[in-house]
Amino acid sequence: MANDLTLPATGSVVRTIDNAGVHTQVFRSDAGQVLDAAAVLTAIASMIAGVRRDADTTPVSADGDVHPLVFDEAGRLKVAAQPGSQAATTGSITASAQNVSADVSRTSNITVYVTGTFAGHNCTFEGSIDSGTSWFAVQAIRTNANTIELVTGALSAAPAYAWELSVNGLTNFRVRATAHTSGTAVWRIQPAPYATEPIPGAQISGTQPVSGSLTTAGTTTNTPATPTPSNVNSAATTNATSVKTSAGTLYNIGASNTGAAAAFLKLYNKASAPTVGTDVPVLTLVIPASGNVDFDLGPMGHRFTTGIAFAITNLAADSDTTAIAASQVKVLTSYI
Repeated sequence: MANDLTLPATGSVVRTIDNAGVHTQVFRSDAGQVLDAAAVLTAIASMIAGVRRDADTTPVSADGDVHPLVFDEAGRLKVAAQPGSQAATTGSITASAQNVSADVSRTSNITVYVTGTFAGHNCTFEGSIDSGTSWFAVQAIRTNANTIELVTGALSAAPAYAWELSVNGLTNFRVRATAHTSGTAVWRIQPAPYATEPIPGAQISGTQPVSGSLTTAGTTTNTPATPTPSNVNSAATTNATSVKTSAGTLYNIGASNTGAAAAFLKLYNKASAPTVGTDVPVLTLVIPASGNVDFDLGPMGHRFTTGIAFAITNLAADSDTTAIAASQVKVLTSYI
């Protein structure tokens, strides 16, 4: 005996066959294919299935468990509410020229931090767009200040801050040691999952005090803070001078030289007086013999991220320590 049931929704037929007391189910598709019960179960088991779970938690309990698709009470597929997780890269530097590198091809921003016990440690921040074949300098900003840096500066201990960078468009990023005296510096490069706007410090460099007044049109007129002058009359030395012991912006340099030979004004990004002949200046300016010069650094000035310092020597080489005469050179600087 057989009983046929036509399913209006699909046009398929389910048939029960009485064969010596054994009931067998068959399924006929609209295409005319007939499947027995075992084939039907196999087809059902092959479908992607999920579970309803009203709570925003995982339905499995341990690492390695098979995780089903999860649906809410309305049958919508759930996705994780938390951001994607990306593993950090860590590595140790124990000598100059070593580096810690990370693949950032799927990363927007990173935070880098150094720990350990070390001395004389200085690193540069570098990026690559060709999977590490070539490298170039990239800017980072300290987490505790609006200070942009291409290098860490000389570190004798782990600083109380980290650095943040945008790595959009880069394939790789690395921290490379340009100097290392002793110990082990452990660097951690932590990717961030979100794409964000450029680091605010890249838009306004350093501390920019302004005063303002609201006009009748509803706009604000800003006036830069008044620069601080510094006047130095040379001694019969190399004149190692600290102009500002913290980050600052240098706007103008005026200098005169009464000597019979040129003198050289050397500028340093340093929070203390430079060690002349050892520290490397960021800029060397020539003051001609029996002449004077005025260096205008423009409305934005030149930013010194650590401090403003200078020296005056008789020769141009970075390593020169030849003193000039007393009262031979006078230097006037304007900075904020």
